Amino acid sequence: MNTRANRPRSVAELLNSGTIQRLAREATRRRTLASEIRELLPDEEAAHLVSADLDDAGQLVLGMDSAAWAARLRCSYPELAGRRLKVRVVPREKPAP
Repeated sequence: MNTRANRPRSVAELLNSGTIQRLAREATRRRTLASEIRELLPDEEAAHLVSADLDDAGQLVLGMDSAAWAARLRCSYPELAGRRLKVRVVPREKPAP
């Protein structure tokens, strides 16, 4: 019988292993990329950026909080940071009450 597999694991141990760890690294990567993109945009556009990621083809995929801001960004910046852009509408999450 494998007692190690049956022992209780600490929350820290669970958070630093497997799927949760991969998800945490991916979330950190996306937050970092979004911060870097915000620095490249004028303040007005940067305030409406919700998310940033790279697709499988290496295109920069930006999420803006409204269709108007997505269209404005799409027309103003066909490329950003040396990459072609895809711009999507991604509504901001509302804080829990």
